[in-house]
Amino acid sequence: MLLTKKLIYCPIKYGRTRCKLGDRDGKYFFFTSSKLLCINILTITIKITTCPRGEIGRHKGLKILALLGVPVRVWPRAPKAIRNMNKENILLVFKDRKIVTKNNDFWLEKFKHKYEVEILFINDYLNLSNNEIINQINNLINLKKIQTVLLEGDHAHIIDYHFLKKISNKVKKGIFLGDDMVWHIVNLITAQQCDFVFSSEPISVLKYKELGIESFFVPIEGDGKIFKDHGLKKIYEVLHFGRDKTIRSDYINHLEKNGIKVKCVSPYDEESNTMEKLAKLISQSKIILNFAESANGNRSFNHLKIFKKFYQTKGRIQMAGISNVLCISEYCASSELIYNQTELPFFKSKEECLEKIKYFLSNDKELKAATEKFYLKNLEFEDSRYIIKIKKFIDAVIIKSKDKFETPYWYNVLFINQ
Repeated sequence: MLLTKKLIYCPIKYGRTRCKLGDRDGKYFFFTSSKLLCINILTITIKITTCPRGEIGRHKGLKILALLGVPVRVWPRAPKAIRNMNKENILLVFKDRKIVTKNNDFWLEKFKHKYEVEILFINDYLNLSNNEIINQINNLINLKKIQTVLLEGDHAHIIDYHFLKKISNKVKKGIFLGDDMVWHIVNLITAQQCDFVFSSEPISVLKYKELGIESFFVPIEGDGKIFKDHGLKKIYEVLHFGRDKTIRSDYINHLEKNGIKVKCVSPYDEESNTMEKLAKLISQSKIILNFAESANGNRSFNHLKIFKKFYQTKGRIQMAGISNVLCISEYCASSELIYNQTELPFFKSKEECLEKIKYFLSNDKELKAATEKFYLKNLEFEDSRYIIKIKKFIDAVIIKSKDKFETPYWYNVLFINQ
Protein backbone atom coordinates (compact mmCIF):
# COMPACT_ATOMS: atom_id res chain seq x y z
CA MET A 1 0.00 0.00 0.00
CA LEU A 2 1.09 3.63 -0.41
CA LEU A 3 2.51 5.23 2.71
CA THR A 4 0.39 8.12 3.95
CA LYS A 5 3.42 10.19 4.87
CA LYS A 6 6.61 10.92 2.94
CA LEU A 7 9.94 10.34 4.63
CA ILE A 8 12.36 13.30 4.24
CA TYR A 9 16.08 13.22 4.94
CA CYS A 10 17.06 16.24 7.11
CA PRO A 11 20.85 16.63 7.56
CA ILE A 12 20.75 19.87 9.64
CA LYS A 13 17.48 21.74 9.63
CA TYR A 14 14.16 21.93 7.90
CA GLY A 15 13.19 25.48 7.02
CA ARG A 16 14.01 27.70 9.97
CA THR A 17 13.55 25.05 12.62
CA ARG A 18 16.08 22.32 13.33
CA CYS A 19 14.34 18.99 12.85
CA LYS A 20 14.80 15.94 14.98
CA LEU A 21 13.88 12.30 14.64
CA GLY A 22 10.16 11.74 14.74
CA ASP A 23 9.13 15.33 13.97
CA ARG A 24 6.07 15.59 11.76
CA ASP A 25 4.89 18.45 9.60
CA GLY A 26 1.67 17.64 7.77
CA LYS A 27 2.56 14.99 5.26
CA TYR A 28 6.28 14.74 6.15
CA PHE A 29 8.17 12.53 8.60
CA PHE A 30 11.80 13.52 9.37
CA PHE A 31 14.86 11.39 9.96
CA THR A 32 18.65 11.85 10.01
CA SER A 33 21.56 9.79 8.73
CA SER A 34 22.90 8.89 12.15
CA LYS A 35 23.61 5.15 12.29
CA LEU A 36 22.24 4.92 15.81
CA LEU A 37 19.06 6.70 14.79
CA CYS A 38 18.70 4.46 11.73
CA ILE A 39 18.30 1.50 14.05
CA ASN A 40 15.39 3.25 15.69
CA ILE A 41 13.94 4.18 12.32
CA LEU A 42 13.87 0.52 11.29
CA THR A 43 11.95 -0.27 14.43
CA ILE A 44 9.43 2.41 13.54
CA THR A 45 9.11 1.34 9.92
CA ILE A 46 8.19 -2.16 10.93
CA LYS A 47 5.15 -0.65 12.56
CA ILE A 48 4.13 1.70 9.76
CA THR A 49 4.66 -0.44 6.66
CA THR A 50 2.13 -3.16 7.28
CA CYS A 51 -0.81 -3.41 4.94
CA PRO A 52 -4.09 -5.37 4.74
CA ARG A 53 -2.62 -7.70 2.11
CA GLY A 54 0.30 -8.85 4.22
CA GLU A 55 3.31 -7.68 6.15
CA ILE A 56 6.62 -6.66 4.67
CA GLY A 57 8.97 -9.51 5.46
CA ARG A 58 12.48 -9.51 6.76
CA HIS A 59 14.07 -8.72 3.43
CA LYS A 60 16.19 -5.63 4.14
CA GLY A 61 15.81 -4.29 0.61
CA LEU A 62 12.04 -4.08 0.95
CA LYS A 63 12.32 -2.34 4.33
CA ILE A 64 14.70 0.25 2.93
CA LEU A 65 12.43 0.91 -0.05
CA ALA A 66 9.47 1.39 2.23
CA LEU A 67 11.50 3.64 4.51
CA LEU A 68 12.43 5.89 1.59
CA GLY A 69 8.83 6.27 0.49
CA VAL A 70 8.81 3.82 -2.39
CA PRO A 71 5.38 2.16 -2.73
CA VAL A 72 5.71 -1.45 -1.57
CA ARG A 73 3.05 -4.10 -1.82
CA VAL A 74 3.72 -7.59 -0.47
CA TRP A 75 1.37 -10.37 -1.39
CA PRO A 76 1.51 -13.19 1.17
CA ARG A 77 1.84 -16.75 -0.08
CA ALA A 78 -1.56 -18.36 -0.04
CA PRO A 79 -1.99 -21.58 1.97
CA LYS A 80 -1.48 -24.72 -0.10
CA ALA A 81 -5.18 -25.59 0.04
CA ILE A 82 -6.06 -22.22 -1.51
CA ARG A 83 -3.32 -22.46 -4.16
CA ASN A 84 -4.64 -25.85 -5.24
CA MET A 85 -8.16 -24.46 -5.71
CA ASN A 86 -7.07 -23.23 -9.13
CA LYS A 87 -5.79 -26.64 -10.22
CA GLU A 88 -8.00 -28.84 -12.36
CA ASN A 89 -8.73 -32.38 -11.19
CA ILE A 90 -7.53 -35.36 -13.19
CA LEU A 91 -8.11 -39.06 -12.58
CA LEU A 92 -5.40 -41.56 -13.58
CA VAL A 93 -6.64 -45.14 -13.96
CA PHE A 94 -3.96 -47.84 -13.94
CA LYS A 95 -4.42 -51.56 -14.43
CA ASP A 96 -2.10 -52.52 -11.58
CA ARG A 97 0.82 -51.40 -9.45
CA LYS A 98 4.01 -52.09 -11.37
CA ILE A 99 6.68 -53.93 -9.38
CA VAL A 100 9.75 -53.48 -11.57
CA THR A 101 9.19 -50.52 -13.90
CA LYS A 102 6.97 -48.24 -11.82
CA ASN A 103 5.54 -46.17 -14.65
CA ASN A 104 2.51 -45.25 -12.55
CA ASP A 105 4.84 -43.20 -10.31
CA PHE A 106 6.20 -41.33 -13.34
CA TRP A 107 2.71 -40.44 -14.55
CA LEU A 108 1.63 -39.34 -11.07
CA GLU A 109 4.62 -37.07 -10.49
CA LYS A 110 4.32 -35.63 -14.00
CA PHE A 111 0.72 -34.50 -13.56
CA LYS A 112 1.14 -33.27 -9.99
CA HIS A 113 2.97 -30.24 -11.39
CA LYS A 114 -0.26 -28.77 -12.79
CA TYR A 115 -3.16 -30.92 -11.55
CA GLU A 116 -4.82 -32.27 -8.46
CA VAL A 117 -4.38 -35.99 -9.15
CA GLU A 118 -6.60 -38.89 -8.11
CA ILE A 119 -5.45 -42.46 -8.78
CA LEU A 120 -7.37 -45.70 -9.16
CA PHE A 121 -5.83 -49.15 -9.65
CA ILE A 122 -8.18 -51.63 -11.37
CA ASN A 123 -6.54 -54.60 -9.64
CA ASP A 124 -7.66 -53.22 -6.26
CA TYR A 125 -11.26 -53.96 -7.32
CA LEU A 126 -10.97 -57.42 -8.81
CA ASN A 127 -13.66 -58.62 -6.41
CA LEU A 128 -16.12 -56.40 -8.31
CA SER A 129 -17.70 -56.85 -11.72
CA ASN A 130 -16.71 -54.62 -14.62
CA ASN A 131 -19.88 -52.55 -14.23
CA GLU A 132 -19.26 -52.11 -10.51
CA ILE A 133 -15.73 -50.89 -11.22
CA ILE A 134 -17.12 -48.42 -13.75
CA ASN A 135 -19.58 -47.20 -11.10
CA GLN A 136 -16.64 -46.66 -8.74
CA ILE A 137 -14.92 -44.53 -11.39
CA ASN A 138 -18.05 -42.50 -12.16
CA ASN A 139 -18.72 -41.92 -8.46
CA LEU A 140 -15.15 -40.70 -8.04
CA ILE A 141 -15.60 -38.37 -11.02
CA ASN A 142 -18.63 -36.78 -9.35
CA LEU A 143 -17.19 -36.71 -5.83
CA LYS A 144 -13.85 -35.15 -6.79
CA LYS A 145 -15.24 -32.98 -9.61
CA ILE A 146 -12.91 -34.63 -12.14
CA GLN A 147 -12.55 -32.87 -15.50
CA THR A 148 -10.21 -35.35 -17.24
CA VAL A 149 -9.85 -39.14 -16.99
CA LEU A 150 -6.67 -40.74 -18.30
CA LEU A 151 -6.59 -44.53 -18.52
CA GLU A 152 -3.78 -46.99 -19.18
CA GLY A 153 -3.88 -48.54 -22.63
CA ASP A 154 -1.83 -51.38 -24.20
CA HIS A 155 -2.26 -55.07 -23.36
CA ALA A 156 -5.48 -57.03 -22.86
CA HIS A 157 -7.18 -55.95 -19.65
CA ILE A 158 -10.69 -54.81 -18.78
CA ILE A 159 -10.02 -51.30 -20.13
CA ASP A 160 -11.39 -51.61 -23.64
CA TYR A 161 -13.84 -49.81 -25.96
CA HIS A 162 -16.92 -51.04 -24.07
CA PHE A 163 -15.44 -50.17 -20.66
CA LEU A 164 -14.64 -46.61 -21.77
CA LYS A 165 -18.08 -46.19 -23.33
CA LYS A 166 -19.71 -46.47 -19.89
CA ILE A 167 -17.49 -43.87 -18.25
CA SER A 168 -19.13 -40.45 -17.93
CA ASN A 169 -19.22 -38.45 -21.16
CA LYS A 170 -19.12 -35.21 -19.16
CA VAL A 171 -15.34 -35.53 -18.79
CA LYS A 172 -12.49 -35.62 -21.27
CA LYS A 173 -11.36 -39.23 -21.73
CA GLY A 174 -7.95 -40.34 -22.95
CA ILE A 175 -5.59 -43.30 -22.91
CA PHE A 176 -1.83 -43.25 -22.44
CA LEU A 177 0.39 -45.71 -24.28
CA GLY A 178 3.93 -46.98 -23.85
CA ASP A 179 3.96 -50.00 -26.16
CA ASP A 180 1.85 -48.88 -29.09
CA MET A 181 4.01 -50.39 -31.83
CA VAL A 182 2.82 -53.88 -30.86
CA TRP A 183 -0.66 -53.00 -29.58
CA HIS A 184 -1.54 -50.26 -32.09
CA ILE A 185 -4.51 -51.95 -33.79
CA VAL A 186 -6.03 -52.78 -30.38
CA ASN A 187 -5.38 -49.30 -29.00
CA LEU A 188 -6.82 -47.76 -32.16
CA ILE A 189 -10.17 -49.47 -31.59
CA THR A 190 -10.19 -48.57 -27.89
CA ALA A 191 -9.41 -44.95 -28.83
CA GLN A 192 -12.73 -44.68 -30.67
CA GLN A 193 -14.26 -43.99 -27.25
CA CYS A 194 -11.58 -41.42 -26.35
CA ASP A 195 -11.23 -37.70 -26.86
CA PHE A 196 -7.43 -37.94 -27.09
CA VAL A 197 -4.42 -40.27 -26.94
CA PHE A 198 -1.00 -39.86 -25.30
CA SER A 199 1.83 -41.96 -26.73
CA SER A 200 5.51 -42.24 -25.84
CA GLU A 201 6.17 -43.14 -29.48
CA PRO A 202 6.27 -40.10 -31.83
CA ILE A 203 5.42 -42.11 -34.94
CA SER A 204 2.28 -43.58 -33.38
CA VAL A 205 1.11 -40.03 -32.57
CA LEU A 206 1.01 -39.39 -36.32
CA LYS A 207 -0.84 -42.65 -36.92
CA TYR A 208 -3.68 -41.54 -34.64
CA LYS A 209 -3.78 -38.10 -36.20
CA GLU A 210 -3.99 -39.80 -39.58
CA LEU A 211 -7.40 -41.14 -38.52
CA GLY A 212 -8.58 -37.89 -36.96
CA ILE A 213 -7.82 -38.76 -33.32
CA GLU A 214 -6.28 -36.00 -31.20
CA SER A 215 -2.90 -37.29 -30.01
CA PHE A 216 0.25 -35.97 -28.38
CA PHE A 217 3.76 -37.22 -27.68
CA VAL A 218 4.40 -37.66 -23.95
CA PRO A 219 7.69 -39.22 -22.78
CA ILE A 220 7.23 -41.24 -19.60
CA GLU A 221 10.55 -41.01 -17.73
CA GLY A 222 11.02 -37.25 -17.30
CA ASP A 223 11.08 -36.77 -13.54
CA GLY A 224 13.71 -34.08 -12.93
CA LYS A 225 13.70 -34.77 -9.19
CA ILE A 226 15.19 -38.21 -9.89
CA PHE A 227 17.02 -37.80 -13.19
CA LYS A 228 19.35 -34.85 -12.92
CA ASP A 229 23.04 -34.03 -12.77
CA HIS A 230 24.00 -35.38 -9.36
CA GLY A 231 27.51 -33.99 -9.71
CA LEU A 232 29.13 -37.39 -9.20
CA LYS A 233 32.57 -38.44 -10.42
CA LYS A 234 32.55 -40.18 -13.81
CA ILE A 235 33.74 -43.72 -13.14
CA TYR A 236 32.10 -45.55 -16.07
CA GLU A 237 32.97 -44.97 -19.72
CA VAL A 238 29.76 -46.44 -21.11
CA LEU A 239 26.60 -47.52 -19.30
CA HIS A 240 23.81 -49.66 -20.66
CA PHE A 241 20.72 -50.36 -18.54
CA GLY A 242 17.83 -52.64 -19.45
CA ARG A 243 16.98 -56.28 -19.91
CA ASP A 244 19.58 -58.51 -21.54
CA LYS A 245 18.78 -59.37 -25.15
CA THR A 246 20.80 -61.10 -27.89
CA ILE A 247 21.25 -58.10 -30.17
CA ARG A 248 22.40 -55.97 -27.25
CA SER A 249 24.89 -58.61 -26.14
CA ASP A 250 26.37 -58.81 -29.64
CA TYR A 251 27.00 -55.06 -29.69
CA ILE A 252 28.39 -54.96 -26.16
CA ASN A 253 30.72 -57.91 -26.83
CA HIS A 254 32.02 -56.13 -29.93
CA LEU A 255 32.71 -52.96 -27.94
CA GLU A 256 34.51 -54.80 -25.15
CA LYS A 257 36.66 -56.75 -27.62
CA ASN A 258 37.80 -53.38 -28.95
CA GLY A 259 38.78 -51.96 -25.59
CA ILE A 260 35.57 -50.16 -24.55
CA LYS A 261 34.49 -50.84 -20.99
CA VAL A 262 30.71 -51.18 -20.79
CA LYS A 263 28.87 -51.23 -17.47
CA CYS A 264 25.63 -53.25 -17.81
CA VAL A 265 22.81 -53.30 -15.27
CA SER A 266 19.21 -54.51 -15.27
CA PRO A 267 16.11 -53.69 -13.18
CA TYR A 268 16.76 -56.87 -11.19
CA ASP A 269 20.29 -56.00 -10.00
CA GLU A 270 20.70 -54.73 -6.44
CA GLU A 271 22.71 -51.72 -7.57
CA SER A 272 20.02 -50.58 -10.03
CA ASN A 273 16.69 -51.95 -8.77
CA THR A 274 15.24 -48.49 -8.06
CA MET A 275 15.08 -45.41 -10.25
CA GLU A 276 17.02 -43.45 -7.64
CA LYS A 277 19.89 -45.96 -7.75
CA LEU A 278 19.83 -46.00 -11.54
CA ALA A 279 19.92 -42.19 -11.66
CA LYS A 280 23.17 -42.20 -9.66
CA LEU A 281 24.74 -44.74 -12.06
CA ILE A 282 23.73 -42.56 -15.01
CA SER A 283 25.39 -39.53 -13.42
CA GLN A 284 28.56 -41.56 -12.88
CA SER A 285 28.80 -42.39 -16.61
CA LYS A 286 30.26 -40.52 -19.59
CA ILE A 287 28.01 -42.10 -22.23
CA ILE A 288 24.69 -43.97 -22.15
CA LEU A 289 24.23 -46.66 -24.81
CA ASN A 290 20.70 -47.04 -26.15
CA PHE A 291 19.26 -49.79 -28.35
CA ALA A 292 16.04 -49.27 -30.30
CA GLU A 293 15.40 -52.75 -31.68
CA SER A 294 12.44 -54.70 -30.27
CA ALA A 295 10.83 -58.01 -31.17
CA ASN A 296 7.38 -58.09 -32.75
CA GLY A 297 6.21 -61.26 -31.03
CA ASN A 298 3.52 -63.56 -32.41
CA ARG A 299 0.25 -62.09 -31.14
CA SER A 300 -2.50 -62.97 -33.59
CA PHE A 301 -3.91 -59.44 -33.84
CA ASN A 302 -0.51 -57.84 -34.60
CA HIS A 303 -0.31 -57.45 -38.36
CA LEU A 304 3.44 -56.82 -38.03
CA LYS A 305 4.10 -60.30 -36.57
CA ILE A 306 5.34 -61.53 -39.96
CA PHE A 307 8.31 -59.20 -39.42
CA LYS A 308 10.92 -60.23 -36.90
CA LYS A 309 11.68 -56.81 -35.39
CA PHE A 310 10.95 -53.08 -35.32
CA TYR A 311 12.68 -50.01 -33.90
CA GLN A 312 11.12 -47.72 -31.31
CA THR A 313 12.02 -44.73 -29.15
CA LYS A 314 13.19 -45.65 -25.65
CA GLY A 315 12.95 -43.69 -22.42
CA ARG A 316 16.70 -44.10 -21.84
CA ILE A 317 17.24 -41.15 -24.16
CA GLN A 318 15.38 -38.65 -21.96
CA MET A 319 16.66 -40.25 -18.73
CA ALA A 320 20.24 -39.66 -19.91
CA GLY A 321 19.55 -36.24 -21.38
CA ILE A 322 18.01 -34.56 -18.35
CA SER A 323 20.81 -36.13 -16.26
CA ASN A 324 23.34 -34.19 -18.37
CA VAL A 325 24.89 -37.34 -19.85
CA LEU A 326 25.33 -37.98 -23.57
CA CYS A 327 23.36 -40.82 -25.14
CA ILE A 328 24.47 -42.63 -28.28
CA SER A 329 21.51 -44.46 -29.80
CA GLU A 330 20.74 -47.10 -32.34
CA TYR A 331 18.94 -45.42 -35.24
CA CYS A 332 15.18 -45.14 -34.96
CA ALA A 333 12.99 -43.22 -37.40
CA SER A 334 10.67 -42.26 -34.55
CA SER A 335 13.50 -40.66 -32.54
CA GLU A 336 14.49 -38.73 -35.64
CA LEU A 337 11.16 -36.91 -35.40
CA ILE A 338 12.30 -35.19 -32.19
CA TYR A 339 16.13 -35.23 -32.49
CA ASN A 340 18.54 -34.53 -35.29
CA GLN A 341 21.98 -36.11 -35.71
CA THR A 342 23.73 -33.21 -33.97
CA GLU A 343 21.48 -33.54 -30.91
CA LEU A 344 21.41 -37.33 -30.62
CA PRO A 345 24.25 -39.32 -32.25
CA PHE A 346 22.81 -42.38 -34.06
CA PHE A 347 24.48 -45.60 -35.18
CA LYS A 348 23.25 -48.33 -37.56
CA SER A 349 25.92 -50.99 -37.09
CA LYS A 350 28.37 -52.36 -34.52
CA GLU A 351 31.22 -50.72 -36.35
CA GLU A 352 29.57 -47.30 -36.39
CA CYS A 353 28.67 -47.65 -32.72
CA LEU A 354 32.29 -48.38 -31.84
CA GLU A 355 33.55 -45.53 -33.99
CA LYS A 356 31.32 -42.92 -32.35
CA ILE A 357 31.97 -44.06 -28.80
CA LYS A 358 35.74 -44.06 -29.40
CA TYR A 359 35.54 -40.58 -30.91
CA PHE A 360 33.81 -39.04 -27.92
CA LEU A 361 35.85 -40.88 -25.29
CA SER A 362 39.09 -39.69 -26.90
CA ASN A 363 37.93 -36.07 -27.36
CA ASP A 364 36.95 -34.48 -24.05
CA LYS A 365 36.12 -31.17 -25.70
CA GLU A 366 33.79 -32.78 -28.25
CA LEU A 367 32.19 -34.96 -25.56
CA LYS A 368 31.52 -31.90 -23.40
CA ALA A 369 30.03 -29.92 -26.30
CA ALA A 370 27.83 -32.81 -27.48
CA THR A 371 26.67 -33.52 -23.92
CA GLU A 372 25.71 -29.89 -23.34
CA LYS A 373 23.71 -29.72 -26.58
CA PHE A 374 21.97 -33.00 -25.80
CA TYR A 375 21.21 -31.85 -22.24
CA LEU A 376 19.70 -28.53 -23.35
CA LYS A 377 17.50 -30.32 -25.90
CA ASN A 378 16.19 -32.80 -23.34
CA LEU A 379 15.36 -30.19 -20.73
CA GLU A 380 12.35 -29.58 -22.97
CA PHE A 381 11.02 -33.00 -21.90
CA GLU A 382 11.63 -32.62 -18.15
CA ASP A 383 8.31 -32.99 -16.32
CA SER A 384 8.03 -29.55 -14.74
CA ARG A 385 8.52 -27.97 -18.20
CA TYR A 386 6.76 -30.44 -20.46
CA ILE A 387 3.59 -30.53 -18.33
CA ILE A 388 2.91 -26.98 -19.57
CA LYS A 389 2.63 -28.33 -23.14
CA ILE A 390 0.59 -31.31 -21.94
CA LYS A 391 -1.91 -29.09 -20.15
CA LYS A 392 -2.15 -26.77 -23.14
CA PHE A 393 -2.99 -29.79 -25.28
CA ILE A 394 -5.64 -31.10 -22.85
CA ASP A 395 -7.19 -27.63 -22.48
CA ALA A 396 -7.68 -27.48 -26.25
CA VAL A 397 -9.32 -30.93 -26.43
CA ILE A 398 -13.08 -30.84 -26.98
CA ILE A 399 -15.35 -33.58 -25.68
CA LYS A 400 -16.62 -35.12 -28.89
CA SER A 401 -19.73 -37.07 -29.66
CA LYS A 402 -18.69 -40.67 -30.12
CA ASP A 403 -19.74 -42.24 -33.41
CA LYS A 404 -21.37 -45.63 -33.27
CA PHE A 405 -18.60 -48.16 -33.83
CA GLU A 406 -18.86 -51.91 -34.25
CA THR A 407 -15.91 -53.60 -32.56
CA PRO A 408 -14.61 -56.60 -34.55
CA TYR A 409 -15.13 -60.14 -33.32
CA TRP A 410 -11.44 -60.79 -32.62
CA TYR A 411 -11.27 -57.66 -30.45
CA ASN A 412 -14.23 -58.77 -28.33
CA VAL A 413 -12.74 -62.25 -27.91
CA LEU A 414 -9.41 -60.76 -26.83
CA PHE A 415 -11.08 -58.96 -23.92
CA ILE A 416 -13.90 -61.37 -23.13
CA ASN A 417 -12.05 -63.17 -20.34
CA GLN A 418 -10.69 -60.06 -18.66
